[in-house]
Amino acid sequence: MNEQVMGHFFRYKRTHADRIKFKVPTIKRRTPGLTRDEVATLAHVSTDWYTRIEQGRTGVNASPEVLQSLCQALALNAAEQTYVFNLANQIPPIKVPDPGNLELAQLLDQQLPAPAFIMDQTLTVLQANTTYKQLYGDFLSQPPLQRNLVWRVFHSAILKDRLTDWPTYAAYMTALFRQQYSRDADSPARFQVFEAIEQDATFQQTWQQLTVANFQAQPLLLSLPHQEELYLLEHTLQVPGQDLYVVIQLPGDEASLALLQNLASTPN
Repeated sequence: MNEQVMGHFFRYKRTHADRIKFKVPTIKRRTPGLTRDEVATLAHVSTDWYTRIEQGRTGVNASPEVLQSLCQALALNAAEQTYVFNLANQIPPIKVPDPGNLELAQLLDQQLPAPAFIMDQTLTVLQANTTYKQLYGDFLSQPPLQRNLVWRVFHSAILKDRLTDWPTYAAYMTALFRQQYSRDADSPARFQVFEAIEQDATFQQTWQQLTVANFQAQPLLLSLPHQEELYLLEHTLQVPGQDLYVVIQLPGDEASLALLQNLASTPN
């Protein structure tokens, strides 16, 4: 394991991180980039442990899941994540998808005018097409937590305002989150989502009932500005051979199709 090289790489990426992108206050900051505390918080690890990683100390063994959480906290791209895992002599828990992958973008564009997006095994959105951004906002430049679909259901004002039956959808996402959480209960990324939503009353009600769900078609009725209503059917499909999911929201009637066509042709 190349501890010194990996530590130097993490330190370089941290000190060159754009604080605006990570929504970190820039007032009275003498040093560039992120602090070790901020990276540790984003990755859900202790500052002391992360410091030892940066210092290249031997004997600091990170699981693939924790290592990936560090990569995501620093918003490393697919090539950078692969580099880190190579240095650590580890195999990534899944094939690391590149959010900027042209093939993913083309796949989503083929679904137009229907809103569509791609998410990974933690339900974090990687790519979205034009219509989806028009309906729900363009949040793809935000850190992984803010791109997590479960987090957005409970923290996005647009979703809460536009979904006419938000409580039902929130309950479904809670049950789905429990199922996904069972795949890896030690996942720092999933635990970070849990911490961010656990105080929500709607989440708690479903969570305490131990409700579990698999992906299933979801009818969605959205209330848009100018008193327009949009009826959609949300379908989730797994990408063959990968831990990625394509989510497509198909129009449920002709009026909804016309609205989607108008949205898809409207400049961002």
